[in-house]
Amino acid sequence: MDERIYQIAEQIVEIHQKAYEVYLPLVEDVCSRTVSEAELSHLLDYLLDFACDEKILGLYKKVCRRYLYVYPRCIKFYIEVYREMREDENK
Repeated sequence: MDERIYQIAEQIVEIHQKAYEVYLPLVEDVCSRTVSEAELSHLLDYLLDFACDEKILGLYKKVCRRYLYVYPRCIKFYIEVYREMREDENK
């Protein structure tokens, strides 16, 4: 049983690494230009799914910082969603 848990944990780490490799160029692209609020929301939705990983969380924060003054209500919403997720995890 312990070996199976270790394998599952290892697979989760691999999935997070692959997600980081996929999202890094997307984040770089979105941060290099001004995108629509819909495109921004779409990316943040996907990043939020992996925000439990520190590297993905870093990408999430980078996008939020880049667009804080462009779409303040949108960014505020996504920051609140992230905080709520963290609160739920800590219960």
